[in-house]
Amino acid sequence: MTSSPAPLPLEHSRFAVVDVETTGGRAQRGGRILEVAVAILEAGTVHLAFTSLLDPGTPIPPWVARLTGITDGMVAGCPRFADVVPDLGHALDAGVFVAHNAHFDWRFLEAECVAAGVPAPGGKPLCTVRLTRRLVPELRRRALDQVAAFFGIENPARHRAFGDALATAYVLRALLGRARERGVETLEQLIEVHDRPRHKLRIADVGLRIGRPPVESAIRNPQSAIPS
Repeated sequence: MTSSPAPLPLEHSRFAVVDVETTGGRAQRGGRILEVAVAILEAGTVHLAFTSLLDPGTPIPPWVARLTGITDGMVAGCPRFADVVPDLGHALDAGVFVAHNAHFDWRFLEAECVAAGVPAPGGKPLCTVRLTRRLVPELRRRALDQVAAFFGIENPARHRAFGDALATAYVLRALLGRARERGVETLEQLIEVHDRPRHKLRIADVGLRIGRPPVESAIRNPQSAIPS
């Protein structure tokens, strides 16, 4: 009988914080990624590990160009998503996938992986919107602008993937500080706080239960390797 690995302390955890800019609001309706970035948070330090503009293979709608400042001319000649999968996967490797409104970024990456003919991400991401809801209940508006302002975090490149990924990483660092104040010491405990319904949330309760790890993906998420 093999023993389970020891719980991973938060200070030893590595987080891959992702942001994507897209041509539309829904991947299932043909939206494509036109910029992707990954910021790493580890041992309290944040750095940008990967960033790239992408040729989405479709014209950028005017409203997206106005919002992001990214134009068709800027992405002309840029790599396609399939071209950056190896470097993107390396940036995400061994880091827990995190994003602000993570379902959005996760679904777009999943759709792009399918279109590129590579395995889609496995596991389950952590969402800083959800963590904010649980750890900062006094904050009623949880868009990135509001959460960053609450923690005194500046974002000089809003609506660019590299700017939003870095801002989200600093937001996550602040949220981890809040979690520690409430007795959360391990990655497993943080995931439990993240996953528990609000009406059942008890931060001191650390009885974590996670299902079987999913099939390995080309873009791996080490959260999925946490044993049940």
